[in-house]
Amino acid sequence: MRAQDVQSHLRSLNGGWMDLAHTVDTFKSGDPETEITGIAVSWMSTTAALRQALALGCNLFVTHEPTYYGHHDELDGPVFELAGAREKRAFIEQSGIVILRCHDLWDQVPEMGIPDAWGAALGLGAAVGGEGYYRVYDVEGRTAGDVARQVAARSRAFGQEAVQVIGDPETPVSRVAIGTGAITPLFGYLRDFRDALGLDLAICTDDGFTYWQHGAYALDAGLPVIVVNHATSEEPGMQRLAEHLRARFPEVPVHFLPRGCLYTLVG
Repeated sequence: MRAQDVQSHLRSLNGGWMDLAHTVDTFKSGDPETEITGIAVSWMSTTAALRQALALGCNLFVTHEPTYYGHHDELDGPVFELAGAREKRAFIEQSGIVILRCHDLWDQVPEMGIPDAWGAALGLGAAVGGEGYYRVYDVEGRTAGDVARQVAARSRAFGQEAVQVIGDPETPVSRVAIGTGAITPLFGYLRDFRDALGLDLAICTDDGFTYWQHGAYALDAGLPVIVVNHATSEEPGMQRLAEHLRARFPEVPVHFLPRGCLYTLVG
């Protein structure tokens, strides 16, 4: 089994939302013809995660986010003027590990992918609306603070100790929208769901959400927002990706390497 076989299988799941001519879901290092001894799946190909994968005997690393700090992983970018980036690249090249990104596909693939996995992890029940990058859930009869406490409780499994709430936690709410990773600017939610589905609560991530812009609007509009870490919101989807690859390729070991919340709160 080759690394190319894994990419071919993943691309076969594309329901038309992934532009194969422009996707970032490509190999970032290594030879696609490499015979695979093990697969590691993680939210991000950090140096520590890559070392862990190699220690587990994995020579294919499937990552959701970039390896070289930019969405398109430009190998001639200015980031390589920095010593840490140069050293990481040298380590990857010397190790021979194959890195395959699975981002555009997994951000929208139904049921297994990022949005549905996040909603399920939060225990929000069946979606009442939304498609593509977004889902909407019924939280009728609750307050923003009540939903935030549920989100915080569920997020602890992914290393996040608390969530942020913008607005009055006592605000009654009925419809909450979640989004995919950094694709959670509040205005996108409003454009798609506020009028059509009565959206009155949003769960955003700290990538893609700006406090001076989206946060200020939320306060002025009286629309509560719950903010979580980007990695926290996508960890459930990456777990499902590992499970899917394990079932599809039983001939090789597949390891899920948890990433979870990128920061620790210090009081």
